[in-house]
Amino acid sequence: MTTKRSPQPVNETLTQCRQEIKKLKASERQLRESEQRFRHIFENSPVMVYRSDYNGRILDINRAGVELLGYGSRENLIGQEAARFLYADPKDRLRFQKIIDRSGFVKEYETRFRRRDGSIIDVQFTSTARRNHRGEIIGYEGFIVDITRRKEAEKALVDSEEKYRTVVENSLSGIFIHQKKLLRFVNRRLAEMLGYGEPGELMGKPFWMIVHPEDRALVKRRGLKREKSDFMPDRYPFRAVKKDGSPLWVELRATHATYMGEPAVVGNFIDITQSKRAEEEVLLLSRRLIDVSEKEKKRLAADLHDEFGQALTSLHFELEAMLKTLPPELDDQRRRGSTLITTVEALADTVRKTTSYLRPDILDDLGLVPAMEWYIQEIARRRTEVKIDFRSTGFKRRLKTEIEIVLYRIGQECITNILRHARASEIEIMLTCSHPSVIFVARDNGVGFVRSESSPPVQNGPRGIGLLSMRERVASLQGSIDITSAPGRGTTIRVELPLS
Repeated sequence: MTTKRSPQPVNETLTQCRQEIKKLKASERQLRESEQRFRHIFENSPVMVYRSDYNGRILDINRAGVELLGYGSRENLIGQEAARFLYADPKDRLRFQKIIDRSGFVKEYETRFRRRDGSIIDVQFTSTARRNHRGEIIGYEGFIVDITRRKEAEKALVDSEEKYRTVVENSLSGIFIHQKKLLRFVNRRLAEMLGYGEPGELMGKPFWMIVHPEDRALVKRRGLKREKSDFMPDRYPFRAVKKDGSPLWVELRATHATYMGEPAVVGNFIDITQSKRAEEEVLLLSRRLIDVSEKEKKRLAADLHDEFGQALTSLHFELEAMLKTLPPELDDQRRRGSTLITTVEALADTVRKTTSYLRPDILDDLGLVPAMEWYIQEIARRRTEVKIDFRSTGFKRRLKTEIEIVLYRIGQECITNILRHARASEIEIMLTCSHPSVIFVARDNGVGFVRSESSPPVQNGPRGIGLLSMRERVASLQGSIDITSAPGRGTTIRVELPLS
């Protein structure tokens, strides 16, 4: 007996087969599209993309890789063994393989390749291992980037840093960077200069800790301004403080800069302790010379007054006595006697003026202000065409002898210079005593002169010497002198001396 099969299962099977075939074709189409897409990426990548077998033979390489290695076509590279012709040092390939076999990938591995023309380039790998279905490594694939320019830039930077580091560390001056009130960099010379063993002992410390307390306010004010922008003066001396607390005279040279993207100050210290000591010795010597000169003038004035003055007085009395004994009929002899007496009186007056100029007794007895008043009255009596106005304020007590002498001599020199050279009709002299200094100002309405910025004005005759003498006297007491003048606008001389 024959059983008849139903056609329904066959139709279902056929339908399922058609659906599977359709899915398979769709998968094949997606695979081709994917392969085309990745092939497009592979071919058009701006960096070298490669595939190799386990022994390093190149299986595939893109156009960027061909150009990177300097070959004309892909065919010239396919099948070539990289370790033999590509690596500048074949041992680098063994190190690369050891790393990638252990971890399955390598990232940013750097080595050097030899191009077809023999030139050497620096490259960087990012690669992964390819495995078969049993998990065995059968090859490698990845990206290779040309880093030659970067390596050259890094080398240039290292060379530059080394050059500047050599200059900075071997500099004879102490170099520093301070930012936000802290020392960010200190070279070895500065550390040694301040008595520290290593620069690290100063790094991160406040900059002001190495500045002497008496100079700290000035340096801090200038330093904070300079950190924001350029500030003048950019060069000046002050006292630093060494690790053991002892002072050190330094000359600071600093400028505004940018460090790590933020405002800072870059500067250096030069040890000027020896030159400062020499300067102080010169000032002391200058003061001693002035003291000796004043003592000699005082002695000479006393000698003239005592010896020569007394002799003239005696001669005057003798002539008067002799004149009285002459008979009235000797008119000619009596006239000659009278003339001699007049000459002796004039000579005595000259001696008195000379001794007063050398060292007026009133300066020693009553002080600076009365001496200046007396001297100006004497000048005004002889030079009636010039109006001299003298004012003083703040003198409640006598000043130190050396200060009074210096100011009196400066007053003499100023008035003498004005009368000789300025052709002025008005002179104004002002003395102001205001702690912690005493200020002298002499002003005239004369012809003036052209003043050099770096030196006293060059003049013929005593004027230049007089100004130089004033500068030396002021310097001997560590004061300051400022001279302002212009042709046709007169001259102003301002002197400031410390009271202590």
